[in-house]
Amino acid sequence: MPSHTIHDRGQIEQLRKTIAAATTNAAKAIAHLAGSTAPIEAFVRMKFHELGYHPIENRRLNLIEQVNQTFTYLVSLAAAEQILIRHPGSAPISLNLGTSAGSDLESASQSVAAEVFAAVHRTNNRKLVKDVAKVAETDATHKYVFFYCPGEDCKPLRLERFPDVEVIPLSEQQVWGDVPNV
Repeated sequence: MPSHTIHDRGQIEQLRKTIAAATTNAAKAIAHLAGSTAPIEAFVRMKFHELGYHPIENRRLNLIEQVNQTFTYLVSLAAAEQILIRHPGSAPISLNLGTSAGSDLESASQSVAAEVFAAVHRTNNRKLVKDVAKVAETDATHKYVFFYCPGEDCKPLRLERFPDVEVIPLSEQQVWGDVPNV
Protein backbone atom coordinates (compact mmCIF):
# COMPACT_ATOMS: atom_id res chain seq x y z
CA MET A 1 0.00 0.00 0.00
CA PRO A 2 1.44 3.34 -0.88
CA SER A 3 1.55 5.81 1.95
CA HIS A 4 -1.82 7.38 2.74
CA THR A 5 -2.23 10.43 4.89
CA ILE A 6 -5.05 10.58 7.39
CA HIS A 7 -6.14 14.01 8.60
CA ASP A 8 -9.44 13.12 10.27
CA ARG A 9 -11.93 10.39 11.08
CA GLY A 10 -13.99 11.20 7.97
CA GLN A 11 -11.15 9.96 5.78
CA ILE A 12 -11.03 6.76 7.82
CA GLU A 13 -14.74 6.12 7.22
CA GLN A 14 -14.35 6.79 3.50
CA LEU A 15 -11.52 4.25 3.26
CA ARG A 16 -13.61 1.72 5.19
CA LYS A 17 -16.38 2.15 2.60
CA THR A 18 -13.88 1.62 -0.21
CA ILE A 19 -12.70 -1.59 1.48
CA ALA A 20 -16.31 -2.75 1.91
CA ALA A 21 -16.95 -2.24 -1.82
CA ALA A 22 -13.87 -4.31 -2.70
CA THR A 23 -15.02 -7.14 -0.41
CA THR A 24 -18.48 -7.06 -1.99
CA ASN A 25 -16.96 -7.39 -5.46
CA ALA A 26 -14.76 -10.28 -4.33
CA ALA A 27 -17.68 -12.07 -2.65
CA LYS A 28 -19.64 -11.88 -5.92
CA ALA A 29 -16.68 -13.34 -7.81
CA ILE A 30 -16.37 -16.17 -5.25
CA ALA A 31 -20.07 -16.99 -5.52
CA HIS A 32 -19.82 -17.16 -9.31
CA LEU A 33 -16.66 -19.27 -9.12
CA ALA A 34 -18.13 -21.69 -6.59
CA GLY A 35 -21.07 -22.37 -8.86
CA SER A 36 -19.11 -22.76 -12.06
CA THR A 37 -15.86 -24.66 -11.39
CA ALA A 38 -14.53 -27.76 -9.69
CA PRO A 39 -13.36 -27.16 -6.10
CA ILE A 40 -9.62 -27.49 -6.79
CA GLU A 41 -9.91 -25.19 -9.80
CA ALA A 42 -11.72 -22.64 -7.61
CA PHE A 43 -8.85 -22.76 -5.13
CA VAL A 44 -6.28 -22.41 -7.92
CA ARG A 45 -8.06 -19.32 -9.22
CA MET A 46 -8.35 -17.80 -5.71
CA LYS A 47 -4.64 -18.28 -5.04
CA PHE A 48 -3.05 -17.59 -8.41
CA HIS A 49 -5.47 -15.56 -10.53
CA GLU A 50 -6.69 -12.01 -10.18
CA LEU A 51 -10.06 -12.97 -8.78
CA GLY A 52 -9.92 -10.43 -5.95
CA TYR A 53 -9.78 -6.66 -5.69
CA HIS A 54 -7.24 -4.49 -3.97
CA PRO A 55 -8.92 -3.12 -0.82
CA ILE A 56 -8.36 0.56 -1.67
CA GLU A 57 -6.68 0.81 -5.05
CA ASN A 58 -8.88 0.26 -8.05
CA ARG A 59 -7.11 -2.84 -9.39
CA ARG A 60 -7.36 -6.63 -9.38
CA LEU A 61 -5.22 -9.04 -7.40
CA ASN A 62 -5.41 -12.60 -6.12
CA LEU A 63 -8.05 -13.30 -3.52
CA ILE A 64 -5.65 -14.55 -0.83
CA GLU A 65 -3.72 -11.28 -1.00
CA GLN A 66 -6.98 -9.34 -0.82
CA VAL A 67 -7.98 -11.14 2.36
CA ASN A 68 -4.61 -10.44 3.99
CA GLN A 69 -4.48 -6.81 2.92
CA THR A 70 -8.11 -6.14 3.85
CA PHE A 71 -7.57 -6.99 7.49
CA THR A 72 -4.23 -5.20 7.69
CA TYR A 73 -5.85 -2.05 6.28
CA LEU A 74 -8.87 -2.27 8.58
CA VAL A 75 -6.60 -2.64 11.62
CA SER A 76 -4.46 0.25 10.36
CA LEU A 77 -7.51 2.48 10.05
CA ALA A 78 -8.69 1.51 13.55
CA ALA A 79 -5.20 2.27 14.87
CA ALA A 80 -5.17 5.66 13.13
CA GLU A 81 -8.54 6.40 14.69
CA GLN A 82 -7.21 5.48 18.15
CA ILE A 83 -4.17 7.72 17.63
CA LEU A 84 -6.41 10.64 16.62
CA ILE A 85 -8.47 10.09 19.78
CA ARG A 86 -5.47 9.65 22.11
CA HIS A 87 -3.34 12.38 20.53
CA PRO A 88 -5.68 14.97 18.93
CA GLY A 89 -2.82 17.14 17.70
CA SER A 90 -1.00 14.28 15.98
CA ALA A 91 -2.66 14.60 12.56
CA PRO A 92 -1.76 14.09 9.85
CA ILE A 93 -0.91 10.42 10.26
CA SER A 94 0.88 8.51 7.52
CA LEU A 95 -0.13 4.89 6.89
CA ASN A 96 3.03 3.21 5.57
CA LEU A 97 2.07 -0.36 4.80
CA GLY A 98 3.40 -2.98 2.47
CA THR A 99 6.94 -2.26 1.38
CA SER A 100 7.05 1.29 2.75
CA ALA A 101 9.90 2.18 5.08
CA GLY A 102 9.37 3.25 8.67
CA SER A 103 6.64 2.41 11.13
CA ASP A 104 3.24 1.29 9.82
CA LEU A 105 1.72 4.51 11.23
CA GLU A 106 3.59 7.72 11.99
CA SER A 107 2.44 11.17 12.98
CA ALA A 108 3.82 14.01 10.88
CA SER A 109 5.61 15.34 13.96
CA GLN A 110 7.19 11.89 14.51
CA SER A 111 5.84 11.99 18.09
CA VAL A 112 3.66 8.89 17.53
CA ALA A 113 4.72 5.61 15.90
CA ALA A 114 2.81 2.36 15.66
CA GLU A 115 2.97 -1.09 14.16
CA VAL A 116 -0.21 -3.00 13.28
CA PHE A 117 -1.26 -6.53 12.43
CA ALA A 118 -4.19 -8.93 12.18
CA ALA A 119 -3.71 -12.61 12.99
CA VAL A 120 -5.53 -15.69 14.20
CA HIS A 121 -3.57 -15.46 17.48
CA ARG A 122 -1.17 -12.78 18.73
CA THR A 123 1.69 -15.28 19.14
CA ASN A 124 1.57 -16.42 15.48
CA ASN A 125 5.02 -16.07 13.89
CA ARG A 126 6.15 -14.05 16.93
CA LYS A 127 4.55 -11.06 15.20
CA LEU A 128 3.67 -9.24 18.41
CA VAL A 129 7.18 -9.49 19.86
CA LYS A 130 8.77 -8.49 16.53
CA ASP A 131 6.49 -5.46 16.11
CA VAL A 132 7.02 -4.31 19.71
CA ALA A 133 10.79 -4.54 19.24
CA LYS A 134 10.58 -2.64 15.94
CA VAL A 135 8.53 0.26 17.28
CA ALA A 136 10.63 0.40 20.47
CA GLU A 137 13.60 1.38 18.29
CA THR A 138 11.88 4.53 17.02
CA ASP A 139 12.46 7.98 18.48
CA ALA A 140 8.71 8.58 18.90
CA THR A 141 7.44 9.78 22.25
CA HIS A 142 4.32 7.59 22.00
CA LYS A 143 4.91 4.03 20.78
CA TYR A 144 2.16 1.52 20.06
CA VAL A 145 1.39 -1.87 18.59
CA PHE A 146 -2.26 -2.25 17.60
CA PHE A 147 -3.58 -5.65 16.60
CA TYR A 148 -6.73 -7.63 16.00
CA CYS A 149 -7.09 -11.32 16.83
CA PRO A 150 -10.57 -12.86 17.09
CA GLY A 151 -11.60 -13.43 20.68
CA GLU A 152 -8.65 -11.51 22.13
CA ASP A 153 -9.19 -9.80 25.48
CA CYS A 154 -9.14 -6.08 24.69
CA LYS A 155 -7.06 -4.99 27.67
CA PRO A 156 -3.89 -3.00 26.87
CA LEU A 157 -0.62 -4.87 27.47
CA ARG A 158 2.97 -3.96 28.15
CA LEU A 159 5.85 -6.32 27.60
CA GLU A 160 8.41 -6.24 30.40
CA ARG A 161 11.34 -5.92 28.00
CA PHE A 162 9.71 -2.91 26.28
CA PRO A 163 7.92 -0.82 28.91
CA ASP A 164 7.70 2.25 26.66
CA VAL A 165 5.52 0.45 24.07
CA GLU A 166 1.79 0.17 24.66
CA VAL A 167 0.17 -2.88 23.07
CA ILE A 168 -3.50 -2.33 22.18
CA PRO A 169 -5.73 -5.26 21.17
CA LEU A 170 -8.62 -3.94 19.07
CA SER A 171 -12.21 -5.15 19.21
CA GLU A 172 -14.23 -6.14 16.16
CA GLN A 173 -16.26 -2.95 16.49
CA GLN A 174 -13.11 -0.83 16.46
CA VAL A 175 -11.74 -2.65 13.42
CA TRP A 176 -14.89 -2.90 11.34
CA GLY A 177 -16.34 0.46 12.37
CA ASP A 178 -19.48 0.92 10.35
CA VAL A 179 -18.36 -1.28 7.45
CA PRO A 180 -21.57 -2.63 5.93
CA ASN A 181 -22.34 -6.36 6.03
CA VAL A 182 -19.55 -7.40 8.39
